[in-house]
Amino acid sequence: MRNAQEDFVRFGSPDRFEIALRWVTDCEPRCSRPSDGGWSTGELCLTVCGQVLTRHRHRDRDQDQVSWYLLPLFEWLAKNWVSLLHEERFAWLENSAVPAATAAFLRLRRLIGASDDESQAEYAKARAWWQRHALRAADSSALYPDIFFRRFEDNIEISWTARQPVHAPDGFRFASTPGVATLPVPDVAGPLWEALAWVGATFAFHKDLTDDDRQDLSHLERIISDLRDVPISELEAVYLPQGLSSPVPQITPSWGEGVKMTDVPAVERLNDAVLMFGGVSPDIDSRDAEALLAFLTAHAGGAEDAALTKLVDTHVGAPVAAPYDEGYDLAEELLDVVSDSKGGDFIDVREIISGLGIDIREEGLSTDTIRGAAVAGENYAPAILINTTSQYNRTEGGKRFTLAHELFHVLYDRSRARRVSHTSGPWALPGVEKRANAFAAMLLMPRSFVLRAIGGSQPSVEKLSLVAQHLQVGVSALIEHLYNINAIDEVTRGRLRGETGRSPA
Repeated sequence: MRNAQEDFVRFGSPDRFEIALRWVTDCEPRCSRPSDGGWSTGELCLTVCGQVLTRHRHRDRDQDQVSWYLLPLFEWLAKNWVSLLHEERFAWLENSAVPAATAAFLRLRRLIGASDDESQAEYAKARAWWQRHALRAADSSALYPDIFFRRFEDNIEISWTARQPVHAPDGFRFASTPGVATLPVPDVAGPLWEALAWVGATFAFHKDLTDDDRQDLSHLERIISDLRDVPISELEAVYLPQGLSSPVPQITPSWGEGVKMTDVPAVERLNDAVLMFGGVSPDIDSRDAEALLAFLTAHAGGAEDAALTKLVDTHVGAPVAAPYDEGYDLAEELLDVVSDSKGGDFIDVREIISGLGIDIREEGLSTDTIRGAAVAGENYAPAILINTTSQYNRTEGGKRFTLAHELFHVLYDRSRARRVSHTSGPWALPGVEKRANAFAAMLLMPRSFVLRAIGGSQPSVEKLSLVAQHLQVGVSALIEHLYNINAIDEVTRGRLRGETGRSPA
């Protein structure tokens, strides 16, 4: 039996992120408790955006807090602090737009039974990522909700599922439904850091500490002390693909420096070059790194036109609904205010972009994994780079799609610091990229245009080829767009895919 000895101490705000803690007296004799952390009996309550994620029911009682030994939790938090708050990319290529809690679960479930060496190695990498980001990795014997923390550009993504603990006692069940929240870094890092400091400040509450207990506590305090001195370059390096962490900070000029929180070892605003390189392929070579840095540098110190500023919306944020729905809606809103699109039947995206004062550059990079890049916002002259090496940009239709895609990033994907420094490719945030793709499709193929062009009958490939040629888009892109706007059904899409040489699967 455990008796509370003090009220909860609360760090943060429950309408965003709050961690509440208190020590309790454990009536079990010390010899019956774990040797590691058995002195640290306490209670934990976590609240995200008003939802108490630790709320559960057990033995016909509802409680907001969970009770267990807190030392393993704090050791996990301190040990994984840098990754928890600065590592965005998964240890695998993730094409879905689901949050970390779901993506990690699906990846581990797919690989856990693998017998070949390659899959087992992939499982080990995914498991290591899980251990750095999943609350349950702190202590396998504790009854914690299934919560994940990870970086999301200049924010922290907190996601959770309704999956119950594997070894929960009969009748125990967490009440939370699956969810995700994207919060400013200080709203999460600040309370977590205060919680770590609280451990060392209150350990005197415990009267029965052994020498081993004191050594464990001293070890934790050393880790926390070392974190205070981690330079911002090392924190930002975790955000980058392996191999790029060294050259980027050396080449980046002073105007692109990141911003570290005061008295907390966390980066509030990432260096602009670091933000750009966060989405590139891990095997990008030094020539392409220098080319992207040169692109960034060439547009530093500039400003954007008033016409562009008027259209920018910094409140769009991370995708919360289906990415295609959000992208389509934003494209249709933009088409309503872009005068050149009214009354015609062709969208000149180059003219729209140039009219907003956005520079367009075409350059052949060594890699074909980068489709395009965009820079805009605070202290930048806005610009879009088209990588002519990418297979997507080998036709004018492909280049137009890339321009429309990057225009979305310029208009809607700005960070809380009101700037965007972005590369588009398979390693970029999938939800963000899918939304930008949907925006590009609707901007280049407005609903009214394509429906008028194809008429009321089921379209043929020959008809769609003429429509695509007129709109300067690819036939495959037009087919997918027609399906997404419910102009054709799945059977028709499969037939058209087959007739154009694409697999109907």
